[in-house]
Amino acid sequence: MTAPHPLIAQIHRRRMRLRIPQKTAAKAAGLQATMVASWEKGRSDPALRNLIAYARVVGLLVAVVNPANRQTLSSDPDTLISAIAAHRKSEGMLRGDVARRMGATGQQIHEIEQNAERLRLPTAENYANSVGLALALVFDRPRCCSCDPFWCRTDESGEHCATRSCGRCLHGCPAPDGECCEAAVPARAAS
Repeated sequence: MTAPHPLIAQIHRRRMRLRIPQKTAAKAAGLQATMVASWEKGRSDPALRNLIAYARVVGLLVAVVNPANRQTLSSDPDTLISAIAAHRKSEGMLRGDVARRMGATGQQIHEIEQNAERLRLPTAENYANSVGLALALVFDRPRCCSCDPFWCRTDESGEHCATRSCGRCLHGCPAPDGECCEAAVPARAAS
């Protein structure tokens, strides 16, 4: 048995922490439980659209991030690949440049950019990495919360994160949209 893709492993750990059965999570995402089991056992990789649906069930979003400046470029499922393409263009990279890095052709890069709906996770990840970006999981909450699975890798228990943002952020920020969790949650509730 091979290890599951790191993004799948993160979703699995979150699902287990939230005590959501695999079949329940799969059904909520509109997926077959056998398909999800295959991903979690490392036997197959999901299509990007299926990964997005599965991540949402546990309160996570698939995002395109720029590790160089710690910026999230997009967490909108409809614009993930176009955000990568826009970054490629802004950096002056031609499709041929990216194709050489990926071991693909310029036509294949064109098809990736035009047919994002059909992309499988490894291809989408390879495309992002080839232009200096990464695919990551971030919490579905206001951006003020500084702890999420991508940027805070110190631990997954939340102990480190509790010193950087409210202790409840790992389980969903309690703040209304646009408000910072530290302002919305009294200090005693966060501990």
